[in-house]
Amino acid sequence: MAMNPSKPPAALELIQQTRHQLEPLMHQIITHRFLDALAAKQVPLPALQTLAAQQHHIVTSGIRNLALLVSRFGHLPSRTILNDFLQAEFVVRERIPAFAEAVGLSREQLPQTPKLAKAMMFSYFISSVCLYGCDADLILAFRFDSEVWIQNSLRVYRALRSEYGLTTPQAEFFKIYENYREADERVSPYLQAALERGESPAQMQETARLLLEYELQFWEAMAETAGV
Repeated sequence: MAMNPSKPPAALELIQQTRHQLEPLMHQIITHRFLDALAAKQVPLPALQTLAAQQHHIVTSGIRNLALLVSRFGHLPSRTILNDFLQAEFVVRERIPAFAEAVGLSREQLPQTPKLAKAMMFSYFISSVCLYGCDADLILAFRFDSEVWIQNSLRVYRALRSEYGLTTPQAEFFKIYENYREADERVSPYLQAALERGESPAQMQETARLLLEYELQFWEAMAETAGV
């Protein structure tokens, strides 16, 4: 259903419309071939090291990005959820070294590992949103990206435990994200406030679509690294 530009939709309607638009893309992400290869133990150790390294770079960048957005919108009620996003990045970043070390990459090596452009596009786009976008752009985008990321990361967690022999602490980076699920009811008040102050619903939806497209590119990069 096309939105009437003269009458912005209510937040829950905006979320529903966005989900309808993004469902095919979300399906591509949660059924990605890299996940199947990992479950079949077809991903070699160097590719797991790359996965650890790219996540280190992405999460480290995410801390800087979200701190900027909290600073820009700290005068609005949305600072609460934006700060929650930021604090979550601090928590998950602490779990990366255990995974990296389990696959043969030391804590000291992580910052020195090369970044893959295709994997980092996700992070660089978030940088652009945090610098030039509004709070609601990222809130709506994170609502849907967190959903697919949690599904995928739990599949990674299960494969690492069952097929690669990692312990729970070693693989916890991928499990801890399930603590950060976002519900429509939680994000909708912040989206509604943005709509009422005149922020563009079309821009919010475009941001959500682009972030998921970059999420897909991340998994493509991992698959290419693994040769699957």
